[in-house]
Amino acid sequence: MEQTAGPLPTDDVSHVVYLGEEAAPLFPLAEHCELPSISADVLKSILTEEQGYPAQSVVIVDSRHHFEYEGGHIKGAVNLRDPSAIEEFYSRNIDVGKQIAIVFHCEFSSSRAPKLFKHMRNLDRLAHMETYPELAFPNMFLLKGGYKAFFELYSELCMPQEYVKMSDPKFVDHLRVSSSSLKRSWNQRSKDFIDSHCGDRDEPLIDVSNVQQKEKVNTTCKCPISLRFNQQVL
Repeated sequence: MEQTAGPLPTDDVSHVVYLGEEAAPLFPLAEHCELPSISADVLKSILTEEQGYPAQSVVIVDSRHHFEYEGGHIKGAVNLRDPSAIEEFYSRNIDVGKQIAIVFHCEFSSSRAPKLFKHMRNLDRLAHMETYPELAFPNMFLLKGGYKAFFELYSELCMPQEYVKMSDPKFVDHLRVSSSSLKRSWNQRSKDFIDSHCGDRDEPLIDVSNVQQKEKVNTTCKCPISLRFNQQVL
C-alpha cells in the first residue's frame, strides 16, 4: 500500500494504515484532563512521524465553525462540527474503528470538541450495551489547548498559517448564523434521543461517555446513556 505523508485529510478511512492490535495506550496523555488528551507536542510528533507515531492512522477532527477552519487549520484535519456529521463518520467507519485514532479539537478544546467527543463515545456505548466495555473506537483523544495552543507552537503545520478566532469581529454574522444552526442541531438530537429511548419515563440518565470509567454500568436502566448536549463542558 502506497503511503502519503501526514494524517488522513478526510473522513474516508478506506486507505488507512491500520494500527496494531496492541497499540493502547497509544500516546502519552496530558495530565489533569477530564477526557483523554494529548499535548500539542505529541500531535506535532504524530504529524512529523517522529518516535514512530502512526500519522497515517490518525484522523484529526476540527470541530470549529467553518469560517474558523477555512481561516487556518492543522494540516489534514477534517471539519466535522455537528452531531449528524459525527454520526455519519461513526457509521461509515465503524468496521475499522479499532484500527484508527481520532484527535478532536476546537479553538481551546474546552467546549465544542469535548461535546462531540462525548457524543461519539455515547453512540459507541449505546451500540455495545450488551458487551460493555467494548468499543468500536477505543482510541479517541482531545488536543489539549485546542487549535490556539497548537498554532502558537507549530504554525508551520497549519494551512493556511493563520488563526481566525471565533470572536473575530469580521465574522460576527457568520458566527451568529453558524451558532444558531449548531444549537438547533444539538437540541434536536437531544429531543430525538429522549423520544426514541426514554419516552415519558423519569429515570435519570447515566453518563457512560467517560472512557476512564472502571465499573460496569447497570444496563437495566431504561435510559442508559448521558445527554449533556446543552451544557457547556469546561
